[in-house]
Amino acid sequence: MNWAELPTKLKAYILFLALAALPVLARAVWELGTTPFEPRWLILTGFALITVPFFLLFPSFNVAITVGDAYIMAIAMMYGVAPCVVATLLYTLIISLLSQKPRIYLYRVVFNTTSTVCVAWIYSTIYRALTDGSTSTTDIIIPAAVLGATFFLINSTLTSIAIAWSLGKGIIRFWATTCMPLAIEYSISTVLAAFITGLHEWGDFFPLAAAPFIGIAWGWIKLNKIRVMEAEKHLKEQEDLYLRTVESLALAVDAKDQTTYGHIRRVKVYSMGLARLCGIKDQNELRAIETGSLLHDIGKLAIDDYILNKPGRLSKVEFEKMKVHAAAGDEILQQVCFPFPVAKYVRYHHERWDGLGYPDGLKGEEIPLGARILAIADAFDAIRYSRPYKMSVETGEALEILKNQAGTVFDPRLVQLFTDNIGELEQEAARESGNAPQLSFRRYFETIDQNVPAELPSGIPQAEISSELISLSEFCASVCRCLEFRDVFPVMVSRLKALVPFSSCVIYLATGENRLAAGYASGVQAEFIQNHVIAMGAGISGWAAAHRRPMMNTRPALDFQTADAGLDQLSDALVVPIIHAGETLGTISLYAEQPQSYDRQHLDIMRMVADFVAPLLSESKRSEQAKPEDVIDRVTGVHRISYLTAVAPQLISSAAENRLPLSLIHLEVTNLSRIVRVYGTDSGNLSLRKIAECIKRELRETDVLVRYGYHGFVAVLPGVRDEQANRCAQRLKQQIDSEFSGAGQGHIHCRIGVSGYPKDGTTIPALLQSARRHLQSDSTKVPISDRRIVEFSHRT
Repeated sequence: MNWAELPTKLKAYILFLALAALPVLARAVWELGTTPFEPRWLILTGFALITVPFFLLFPSFNVAITVGDAYIMAIAMMYGVAPCVVATLLYTLIISLLSQKPRIYLYRVVFNTTSTVCVAWIYSTIYRALTDGSTSTTDIIIPAAVLGATFFLINSTLTSIAIAWSLGKGIIRFWATTCMPLAIEYSISTVLAAFITGLHEWGDFFPLAAAPFIGIAWGWIKLNKIRVMEAEKHLKEQEDLYLRTVESLALAVDAKDQTTYGHIRRVKVYSMGLARLCGIKDQNELRAIETGSLLHDIGKLAIDDYILNKPGRLSKVEFEKMKVHAAAGDEILQQVCFPFPVAKYVRYHHERWDGLGYPDGLKGEEIPLGARILAIADAFDAIRYSRPYKMSVETGEALEILKNQAGTVFDPRLVQLFTDNIGELEQEAARESGNAPQLSFRRYFETIDQNVPAELPSGIPQAEISSELISLSEFCASVCRCLEFRDVFPVMVSRLKALVPFSSCVIYLATGENRLAAGYASGVQAEFIQNHVIAMGAGISGWAAAHRRPMMNTRPALDFQTADAGLDQLSDALVVPIIHAGETLGTISLYAEQPQSYDRQHLDIMRMVADFVAPLLSESKRSEQAKPEDVIDRVTGVHRISYLTAVAPQLISSAAENRLPLSLIHLEVTNLSRIVRVYGTDSGNLSLRKIAECIKRELRETDVLVRYGYHGFVAVLPGVRDEQANRCAQRLKQQIDSEFSGAGQGHIHCRIGVSGYPKDGTTIPALLQSARRHLQSDSTKVPISDRRIVEFSHRT
């Protein structure tokens, strides 16, 4: 960090220390210049400077205090304040200059030297005041302890302030976590300084003679400690590498078995938690269980993909092949030569308590404890979460299954321990599964032939595809909302043929009983498929619905294993789930007689179509579940649009039989959203109720009024011609204008579109679509006599 980047308070702090150190240095130099020359403190200073290379040759040797500091403290004890201050300056200056590579920051040099000079002056002055210059062993014990404590507290505090401010951390927290552990190092250096000083009683040169040996012994001990620390660091790195390697192997298994993503990490949490609950303390045993939990399914690398990810229960032959993964995992892991029994735990984790498991049929206590733990953890997760052949279940139901199998499949004691602590274990497992790395290749997981070219085999131009999709979208968004959803399917499927090739199309609908029932079928063998039912999770369509993911280029026979009709002529399938608001409503399943090799563009089209259909199915489902009183809109008190759908055929039929006119009026409140946003929902609802009352006053008992969407109303007037309907619209304008004159809930801006039977259409949806077109047209371009739109201006 450059000087300019330092916080202002840190700059002021460094300058303050520099100014404080100047008089201390000046006084020390003056004292040395006015007293007889004493060379012995210079010898100790030289010894201190010799220790500097340790900082440069051994990076890990660079601790906060060394034997060099012990020599400096010994100078303070034997020769006074001035020699100590000057020796500290030289020692710190050389360290600061040589340790900063490749660039020297001047402010760091200034801080290091001035702060240590101030500290040396303080602790040496205190020491001299306590001893009055005595070097007797009995006289220096307590003062030496005070010196060491003063050195530690002041030096660590000054350093903590500077570093904490530069890092934006708290001073006390930084000191407690970083500097406090160095108290032992300061204490050792203080003891060494006191020992050197104590030798002064035997002669003036005894301390000087002993100092090098003390330094060598201290350095030897320190180097050995460094070697131990480096060995421990290397061992920790190897352990981390080992764990990362194991987790990478686990990810390889996860990638192979796409339908059990997160399973391995959850099993790890359950296994380690259950091992702790069993009281297992041996580290090798715990590491074996942890490694086994991560690699218990590594044998699946030897199993065919179609078996692992098959949407449906395995056949007897396929299950026999799947059982091989336990023994295969044992053989794979034996090649690694783990120093703990991982391989046998993996081999035996499918053994049963009653001896009917595989691969070796072990029974009861013959099964290793680690394998019994893995068996419960693996089984619970398999029951709790979804698989290709089943849906997920609630925790309570999964535990009931475990309890029912305790004593036959699982160790009953371990099942009880697991059940009693499931809450804590599941929370930890959810966190661990959520922290699993999201591998980017997963988004490409679909059974797609990667060699298929990107363009459509049918050769449909892109512009035509876009036009058809827009038309289909508009159909689903407007007209079809007035129809029963089963009446929508034939129109939608007929338009779908222009976009994606297929021989049969089936719309499967979720029944709420973990089943899919064919709601509509078209094409080859449609009469046999019409009443077909698939269990959720079974077959292609059941798998796509259960896992909310599409399936492509898969044999359609998987969907019709229980069908009576022979559908073997179908060779390819494309299935997309229909999902709305997080709920799976069904699937759109396309089947082709000829190999079509559906590609990414086909899939994208079908996903868009599923998005068009999803809101319709959701709304239809809500309508079917609605109570009779729900036919009335609670806000306005008029019928919902579903009522018009019910009576529309009768209205049109009566008009046709009696050759009578029929008019439709569509009123839209264009600024309702603004009223709600500005004045609140209550004001918006009040406005709608008032408008509904205005419309009712203008209608006869035989007329039909329904709420249409969020912003409008639709009125059907049997026996009313266009001219009469337009006059009715004008009266509505006057009614609403009068009702909202001076109203406090905001200005109302409405538009009314009018259409008539049979001129504008022969069905209610056609009339509604015509009225909406009139509603959206520019009224200024239409002659007054022919206008079919009445626009209410903003009130001022």
